[in-house]
Amino acid sequence: MKKLLIVLLSVLFVANLGYGQSNKVVSAFNYHRNGKLDKAKENIDAAIENEKTMGDAKTWFYRGNIYIDIYRSDDENYKNLDPDALNKAYDSYKRAMELDEKDQYKLDILQRMPIVGEAYFNDGANKYNKGMAAISDNDSTLAQSEFKQSMNSFQKAFDIYSEAGTIDTTTIYYISVAAELAGEYDIAKENLKRLIDMDYPEPSVYSSLASIYYRQDKDVAKAEEYYALGRARFPEDLNLLLNETNVFLSEGKTEKALNNLTRAAEIDKTNPTIFFAIGAKYNEIADDTTKTKEVRNDAFVKAADAYKKSIELNPDYFDPNYNMGALYVNKAAAVIDVANQLPLDAIDEYDKMKAEADNYLKECLPYLEKANELQPGDVSTLASLKEIYTRLNMMEKLKEVNQKLSE
Repeated sequence: MKKLLIVLLSVLFVANLGYGQSNKVVSAFNYHRNGKLDKAKENIDAAIENEKTMGDAKTWFYRGNIYIDIYRSDDENYKNLDPDALNKAYDSYKRAMELDEKDQYKLDILQRMPIVGEAYFNDGANKYNKGMAAISDNDSTLAQSEFKQSMNSFQKAFDIYSEAGTIDTTTIYYISVAAELAGEYDIAKENLKRLIDMDYPEPSVYSSLASIYYRQDKDVAKAEEYYALGRARFPEDLNLLLNETNVFLSEGKTEKALNNLTRAAEIDKTNPTIFFAIGAKYNEIADDTTKTKEVRNDAFVKAADAYKKSIELNPDYFDPNYNMGALYVNKAAAVIDVANQLPLDAIDEYDKMKAEADNYLKECLPYLEKANELQPGDVSTLASLKEIYTRLNMMEKLKEVNQKLSE
């Protein structure tokens, strides 16, 4: 009789235990409905550990609802209950779908999944911003970690949208941006190519893909191929044009670079940097002694014109002021070099060439003096001014420059 009583008590204990765990699911639901997310979490966490309720779709459905609200909560006490709440919500909904053989919760879950997708997208954006902040703080390790997490969140958002029948190109774009910054170049390339195939209306897609091929894969041909595709589709996009130009400049393709820069000046007539770049490239040709005299003289004129245009647009731009001065100094030096090779009896010709050289020096003075005004401590500018003042016998000016150089 006692043995029978013990057996009956054991059966009742097991039954009550099962009921107790089922009651955890009900309690979790009620606490969630009343906004008590901490208690809801405590009860649903217990329910998924119990054999009686861990295989029930309802348990996982409620868990998804609770955890997505923890993630989205404005109350920091609730939001901090679990730093991985978003992933747990998503995994819970997926598990509920797997267990829901009668499709009792399928419609409700499908209606909630866009909320989860949006949460993942926002999470990707937040982590992206943290990555950018880490770059500002010169913390490249943290930045790369944040960008990789950002990429993963954007990818989850895209997967959820796709399951709902929506191919969201904006999300693909952000996956590619985050992947490139995270150093996940294969993932970036894959998504950038998808965007190109889908005619995504963003010129930077072509620049990013070409840049990866050029900088990471060292594939110049592929880089130029994608720049050409981008330029064909967005012929007026200045950034795409200038990025392609930088490749031409790096690869020594002067003619192509100058053609692009000329086109850039037509697109944006108010950008002093473009005219400075044109001047600098022609400046190189003008200084190149392997070129013919005619080519160098033509380049000299074009360089001067471009520098003047750059200065006209921005008088306080140091680089074109300094380069303009250097251009004339080098021209004067070239003239003097030829004059010094004349026969001793060619006095008139020598005097004529010296006067020509002096005129170049006089013309460059306003530009170098402006450069010195803009950057008073620049030694190269002071050294050039010292040479000019010496040649033109400007003793007071020379004394000032020597004082600055000694300081």
